[in-house]
Amino acid sequence: MSKNPDQTLLNRIDALALSERNTRWREAMKASDWRIFAERERYTVKSWRETAGEDIELRRAKLVAEVLDNIEIKIHPFDEIVGRPTTGVIGCATSIDVNGDYMPAIWNDDGTVQATLDAAVQLDRESVEILRESAREFSGTSAQEMVYRAWEQVVGSWAVKAEAAKLKDPSLDSAIYGQSTSVLSWKKLLSVGLSGYIAECKTKIEAFRASGDTDVSRLYFWQAAIIALEAVVRHANRYADLAESMARETDDAEFKSRLTRIAGYCRRVPEYPARTFGEALQATVICNVAKMLENPIQNNSHWGRADQYLYELFESDLAAGVPLEQISSQLADVIGRWGTQTFVASSSQKESHQINFGINNIMVGGKDAQNNDTANELSYLILHTVGLLKLSSPTVCLRWNNDTPDWLMRKAIRTNVETRGGIPLFENDEVVVESYVRDGIPREEAANWHSLGCVYPALPTRAEHYGAEGVAAFNLAGLLHLTLHNGRDINGELTGLETGDPRGFDTFDELYEAFFAQHRFLSHRVFRLGAVARKIQPQYLRLPLLSVLGLEASLELGRDVLDAHPDYSLYGVSDRAIIDAADSLTAIKKLVYEDKTLTMPQLLTALDANFEGYDDVRALCLAAPKYGNADAYADGMVKAVSDRSAAIVHEYDNSPFRPFIIAREGLAWHYYGGLGVGALPDGRYALEPLDDGAASPMRGADVNGPTSVLLSAMASGFSDVSYASVLNQKFSASILTGEDSVDKLIAYTQTYMRSGGSHIQYNIVGSEELKAAKREPEEHTDLVVRIGGFSAYFVQLSSAIQNDVIYRSEFQI
Repeated sequence: MSKNPDQTLLNRIDALALSERNTRWREAMKASDWRIFAERERYTVKSWRETAGEDIELRRAKLVAEVLDNIEIKIHPFDEIVGRPTTGVIGCATSIDVNGDYMPAIWNDDGTVQATLDAAVQLDRESVEILRESAREFSGTSAQEMVYRAWEQVVGSWAVKAEAAKLKDPSLDSAIYGQSTSVLSWKKLLSVGLSGYIAECKTKIEAFRASGDTDVSRLYFWQAAIIALEAVVRHANRYADLAESMARETDDAEFKSRLTRIAGYCRRVPEYPARTFGEALQATVICNVAKMLENPIQNNSHWGRADQYLYELFESDLAAGVPLEQISSQLADVIGRWGTQTFVASSSQKESHQINFGINNIMVGGKDAQNNDTANELSYLILHTVGLLKLSSPTVCLRWNNDTPDWLMRKAIRTNVETRGGIPLFENDEVVVESYVRDGIPREEAANWHSLGCVYPALPTRAEHYGAEGVAAFNLAGLLHLTLHNGRDINGELTGLETGDPRGFDTFDELYEAFFAQHRFLSHRVFRLGAVARKIQPQYLRLPLLSVLGLEASLELGRDVLDAHPDYSLYGVSDRAIIDAADSLTAIKKLVYEDKTLTMPQLLTALDANFEGYDDVRALCLAAPKYGNADAYADGMVKAVSDRSAAIVHEYDNSPFRPFIIAREGLAWHYYGGLGVGALPDGRYALEPLDDGAASPMRGADVNGPTSVLLSAMASGFSDVSYASVLNQKFSASILTGEDSVDKLIAYTQTYMRSGGSHIQYNIVGSEELKAAKREPEEHTDLVVRIGGFSAYFVQLSSAIQNDVIYRSEFQI
């Protein structure tokens, strides 16, 4: 059980407002233009040319050092903690050295770059030329280009065609590599400082030289780690120098005092262990900025279990008399900047993410290795701060368990009412830990899991490869499209197996087995290509800073995370669109093979016409049983497809690495995936978004109320095979006004989780307000909604996703 909280402290936290400095930051952030900073590429090109011929690990370390030593830095007048990857309040660097020529717009004469599907950024001529020079330098030998060449040797043009048809994702220009989206080793980093890491590397080097070891790559790794770590320390000291200089020049007593404190922080951390809460926050920011500058497209600033590794410093600061208001203001500063860091997305990411803010994650609560709940007053402060900021990011995850205290649940629901768009989400501690144990991970290790991005569980002790090597998700609705078209995809390409014309299938079982033959063919081929990428990538790219700070085993082994080690790597995948595929299979089974209301030729003709002129056929499809209504017929199909899909994933031999695990998440993948699927037998039109979350019903299909949705989700058996399965629900904000309604939503959440539900999150906004926001976006710029697994500002979304959120079922409680 969690310890009893200091109720007086909780009351003080409830009374906190944003500080004047936090408010000034928020105003500056809202007024800031979205901007690309090209300066980083100037230093990557310079370093790469100077180190030609050296070992790749050392070259990459020197490249990072060149950037950290020279990139322009800035302290803003409202900063409590310092460190950003650019000088902008909002701004991003580019990743051409990592990713090759992934921004085709830089070759256009107008200098316009699409930041999202609907927003563009204008680059000045100097920036364009810097980026072009970098593209000339790094194109042709980037890791992603070399992997695509290898894939072509193995399967011809199949991989590119499968990605174009949205049958698999991500494409390699997402620049996701092992551990690149994960959490740094915050507990160790804050306790020993980078000086401790450097000393450990030096000891390893001395031992290597005294031994008979001939694997010189290990020596190069430790040398590279020292180069990168020392550069991070210098980067912190650059901020200290700047703060001291600014302090000398200002007449503002408060600003001078704050600058002096900042200088003291940066002289101390991250080089040495953090002694205070403020020093700890400063250390995390500097190290995260350095990580982002190593690979800016992966600007994840995951904090993991911050309420655990920061709690003792939080307590000691309060005991030493540090004002709670100062602690709160510093915390809001860090959470705010991490929630507004941007990146230049690849074309496929624009479709799957919709927005270009990093999907960063903070976790609160959960059990420890001794099975005790760990909720504390810092958990409460984090939730309160997030409620004050009302940002779309970072994602906040409450690790729910049977012992989660009522005071934390109540604060979480109130925070959700404040933020409105699924912040925080609720993820089932019991389900995730048992899933790891089921797959052979020791319980003590599993207890320390944390979430990445939306909801994906990861372990701090192992490099997470979810999304790496081009393997994150495959599209079961797309596989059904292949089945209904004899292996041909949405673009008419033969990317699947020729399993036969369904018009000739005499039984539903023939269609069902053809569907899973397509599944096995595509998923296993994707896994095989991932294994090929795993061999190729480390030849052309290394990430020494991510390696040494992101995985403690890397330092011990003397091995970059891109050179994956079987004992310290985990691989995962999301088998998406199960509900769309299952509802469609249900409709086919009932309408064609059982009731014989339609023939297969009639159905396929209507689908190929996108139901145009076939309203009667679509009406039958829409009326067929649907998941989300506690209908045993429909829910049984979902469970059958879920179980069979998981079995096919687990069949794949991923030796010498662990088998793939399954986590069914969100993103805005349903928009991306829908672009690869024609009209479906569940009544969905071609190219429309699919269902919004892995366990969510299709929008508008759940007509029997919210409890029926939970009953269907529990009947699906998702928690038996998947670590997490996103379930979105929408409630009107008008009903959550008093403690009675909060009590009801707490009870509703608890009931689902205690029945084995793995995840749930709530949009607390009505459809009419959403429609008004679409009509008058300038009046609703702060409206946050939950999309799939992450939240976003409603007015920044594509029209298709706005409609998707609007037309989801709206419930009362």
